[in-house]
Amino acid sequence: MDLAGLYNMPATDVAREMYFNVGGPHGFMRWGIYIFMFAAFIYLGVTLVKRILVWRQGKGELRTDFHEKRIMAFIKYVIFQVKVLRESYAGIFHASLFWGFAGLFVVTLIIVAQEDFTELFFHTKFIYGNFYLIWSFFGDFFGFVVLVGCIMAIYRRYVMKPSRLDTKPIDTFALVLITFIIVSGFLNEALRIAITDFPKFEIWSPFGYALAHLFGWASKPVLETSHYINWWLHMLTAFAFIGLVASDKLGHVAITMLNIYFQNLDNEDANTKYAMKVISPAEFETAESFGVGSVEEFTWKQLMDGDACTRCGRCQDNCPAHLTEKPLSPKKMINDVKDAMNERVPKLMEAKKAGADPSTVESKMLIGESVKEDEIWSCTNCAACLENCPVQIEHVNKINDMRRYKVLMEGDMAGELQTTLTNMENNSNPFGFGFAARADWVPEDLGLKTLAEDPEVDFLYYVGCYASFDKRNQKIGVALVKILQKAGYKVGILGAEEACCGDAAMRGGNEYLFHALATQNLETFKAYGVKKIITTCPHGYNVIKKEYKKFAKVGVGSDGQPLEADYEVYHHTEIIADLIKTGKIKLTGALNETITYHDSCFLGRYNEIYKAPRDIIKAIPGTNLVEMSRNHRKSFCCGAGGARMFIEEHLGTRINQFRTKDAQSTGATKIATACPFCLTMLSDGANELDIQNLQTFDLAEYVYNAMEK
Repeated sequence: MDLAGLYNMPATDVAREMYFNVGGPHGFMRWGIYIFMFAAFIYLGVTLVKRILVWRQGKGELRTDFHEKRIMAFIKYVIFQVKVLRESYAGIFHASLFWGFAGLFVVTLIIVAQEDFTELFFHTKFIYGNFYLIWSFFGDFFGFVVLVGCIMAIYRRYVMKPSRLDTKPIDTFALVLITFIIVSGFLNEALRIAITDFPKFEIWSPFGYALAHLFGWASKPVLETSHYINWWLHMLTAFAFIGLVASDKLGHVAITMLNIYFQNLDNEDANTKYAMKVISPAEFETAESFGVGSVEEFTWKQLMDGDACTRCGRCQDNCPAHLTEKPLSPKKMINDVKDAMNERVPKLMEAKKAGADPSTVESKMLIGESVKEDEIWSCTNCAACLENCPVQIEHVNKINDMRRYKVLMEGDMAGELQTTLTNMENNSNPFGFGFAARADWVPEDLGLKTLAEDPEVDFLYYVGCYASFDKRNQKIGVALVKILQKAGYKVGILGAEEACCGDAAMRGGNEYLFHALATQNLETFKAYGVKKIITTCPHGYNVIKKEYKKFAKVGVGSDGQPLEADYEVYHHTEIIADLIKTGKIKLTGALNETITYHDSCFLGRYNEIYKAPRDIIKAIPGTNLVEMSRNHRKSFCCGAGGARMFIEEHLGTRINQFRTKDAQSTGATKIATACPFCLTMLSDGANELDIQNLQTFDLAEYVYNAMEK
């Protein structure tokens, strides 16, 4: 369709003069633009290089592999703003700013292509006629999108004032700068249209055309002077923006893109998601320090995280420790590490440059001054911060690295954790029971044998410490075994040969103990040729599925041979849901209760198992499933992860009580769990709050009771 033909004039006249009123395309002002452009990009480059040199003072870490996967992640999180848009209001205005600026960048690039290439070298123009009209419309459209985003951001920050935002002068400067660029751009357009007597085809710049009517009263000399001044103000602020996109608040424009590109790709796959870094056993022979006790001991990517943080507060808003008045705020912790980096690393660089001993550099202590000890021990490793951070900052590994330093280098930890780790070391369980009693929970009539008695099984049931020694959780183990037997599967256990999975040891900072426990279990799995493992504990499920396999690549067995992790791991909800779906078990007993399901952090966020537990509940006759306000990836922790199960909660509100109130508010009479920690914590929560009509059971118990016997 010939849109330009509607205006009864040559298509080449349906255009605008570039560098209008500022000297034309061959005037001095054009060279002024080049000067400012190069100055902006040089400043940007210098700023970015300085930050890179600071990050490089951290430890090495491979983040330059699998570029095709990194590009796909970049498209997902940067271009499509997947995580940003998980929150409606904040997501819309952030996406508006990003997509609007991206569109304006393309619009500007088209001008550059014509004025600095085709017209300059070949005396050929292409921005006219139909192309000009469409180009003009999209220029206005994208500018309007950015303006809407700015207005929404200003309203949110200065009127709504959510508590998670700590507004600083630099935040105001950034918003004012962006808003001025857009407003001055529209003013440029409006003044130009007014000066040129409102060409009809300029209606394709609808916002500028409408705004131009406000200037109909002014004389042309006034309009021209106003346009000239505004044009330069617009250009200078635009180039200032470019120069500052790697600095402070505006720095997240460039640095968050780098942070997303260099993210941990393991977090994109449920089979490896949020797995902890494993220290190689070889390091224990050579390294002088373990964990992170000083900021330069973080990796370069961990240091980059600090500069990438936008201080949006989504991590803080979803952190169970922060929401229950604990000292920990993931946002504050990341920025405190950044402050420590900015204070100490430049001094280290100067010391190295001068040939001085870096160990003599004085600065604030990382742990105890920059980051308080209560902060690192308040974390439950629930990964809500990781799940909600739109720029892929990795909070939990930093906390656990600092825990490793406190435990391995200083032997400093809560007394309860010290007892727990000692029990795990001596008796391979956190409770201190004799390891020989690990199979005493098995009723005589269950027909359940150890692999030592009969190694030919369909599944090894890795029982775990809770189902082995806690009487309440032993009922879950019995229920699961009976369900599997009913479905025709042969199940075995390891009994006294089963060691603690070591999850609490690793996340509690004792990597050395984790190595010992993982080695024992991996060697036992290999000895019996175990191929399929089923667990009732998401913590055991997660660590055997992920960290064991990472450890097997670097560890060696007691015989000096490489370890193996050649098996598949299943959580019992996955297996039970499949048994119901395939008809291998039938549920006929009606429950006639309203149930709410609590998503375990290590089953949900860590392994993305959300559907199977809910399918199980829906398959039980007479159940009415109601969701808590925080569910699926937004689920609230029970308070027991990250070794917190074995550390008394002294600060703020008890996390398990907070979550129990969530369950109570649904009106449910039953809570369904799929984790022994969660069952214990929520049962205790109901007792502590004296909630009478709210009982907690594991899904295996519900299924066994409803199952056709």
